[in-house]
Amino acid sequence: MIKMDLRREWRRNKKVFLAIMTIALPAITDLFAQTLLGFFDMLMVGRLGAEAISSVGVGNAPINAVLPIFFAVSIGTTALVSRAYGSNNKKEGKNAMAQSLILSLPISLGITLLLFIFKDKTLQLVGRANDMNLQMTSEYYTTVLLGMPFLCFNVVFFAAYRSISKANMPMIANILSIFSNILFNYLFIFVFGWGVMGAGIATTLSRGMITCIFIYTTFFTKRFWVSIPLRKLKLFDKNMSGRILKVGIPAAVEQGVFRIGMLIFEMMVISLGTMAYTSHKIALTAESFSFNMGFGFSVAGTALVGQQLGKGSAKNAHRDAMATTALAIFMMSLFGLTFFIIPGTIIHMFTDEPEIKEMATVALRLVSICQPFQAVSMVLSGCLRGAGDTKAVLWITAIGMYIIRIPLTYFFLYKMDTGLSGAWIVMTIDLAFRSIACYRVFKKGRWSYVSV
Repeated sequence: MIKMDLRREWRRNKKVFLAIMTIALPAITDLFAQTLLGFFDMLMVGRLGAEAISSVGVGNAPINAVLPIFFAVSIGTTALVSRAYGSNNKKEGKNAMAQSLILSLPISLGITLLLFIFKDKTLQLVGRANDMNLQMTSEYYTTVLLGMPFLCFNVVFFAAYRSISKANMPMIANILSIFSNILFNYLFIFVFGWGVMGAGIATTLSRGMITCIFIYTTFFTKRFWVSIPLRKLKLFDKNMSGRILKVGIPAAVEQGVFRIGMLIFEMMVISLGTMAYTSHKIALTAESFSFNMGFGFSVAGTALVGQQLGKGSAKNAHRDAMATTALAIFMMSLFGLTFFIIPGTIIHMFTDEPEIKEMATVALRLVSICQPFQAVSMVLSGCLRGAGDTKAVLWITAIGMYIIRIPLTYFFLYKMDTGLSGAWIVMTIDLAFRSIACYRVFKKGRWSYVSV
């Protein structure tokens, strides 16, 4: 039925599907490149043992928690640049891009400094399992923190280029970073024998390389719609910066609510012990292939809705959003079927430890059920952000995280003693709720009247 619907929709809206795939395919390839980066990191770090895998996971958790602050700028960038692109207002689009980067500099440096100052307390709070190797975790965390400004700039660059349907640029940059990261990982982890600290250095160098690529294409060439010569760069535009933050701050709060909630969720999983947490991270790494597929379609929905609203066509924005959602459901359901049928084969690529394989296999089968829900939630929330309706997504995320996921995880893990499987059951319930809520909000159509 789904295949027939897609064929019918393809015949009716061939140009729409081509526009979606022009953005989605490079974005999906880009995200797969990032997943492969994590995949090879996990494989190479995994050779050092379960302690090393857990150390990398815990070391990344605080960084993931502050990423929403960077999204405050990038979501504003997406909403303004995509609308400017839709209306062919180059002056506004270039200015939005420039002001986003200028805002990123003090934000990224300030966050990096704070995380360094409170490093020990943060890692003790997050890595609270009795068998956690905090020294190893600290080594990885410190080296990855050095690349925080690069990460912030890359988030903004990616958002701007995807907004103008040039998602191939982030894709190319990330593919190049894969090869450099694998090379650096091998060099620093095994040749120099620096262990997880070597993995952190490799990650930072790869992120820095991506930043350099985009600095060159944006400021030293005239090839792209958002390219702007350095001499024409306006150091600070109060009005444009305010518009970026007007859209971005609710999105940042939403992402902050989600990331902090995920940090609490992860802390509860960490408390189950190193074996359970290692199983959790392996299952997440495997599932991230489907997640990144959905994220790629979400990127397409965000850009296309913004572009259509820039052209003054809410009807076409709705059409593009529904077509993107249908494609995401179909593709992510295929991944879900794979996770359900051969979870053991997938998990075996990461570990031979029987206890870890058993727990990770159950987790992967559970998450296979919610792939269609996750597709709807990811794409429609992206479409709402592209329209500038970031407050609606904030409320949906807050309810899902703090009324559903965290209380139920506590109940399943500490009252019912379900172990890791309980956490993944709750994750499925949360995603089902958010998909229904996003659909209902989008269907009402209030997003089409939001001004940015």
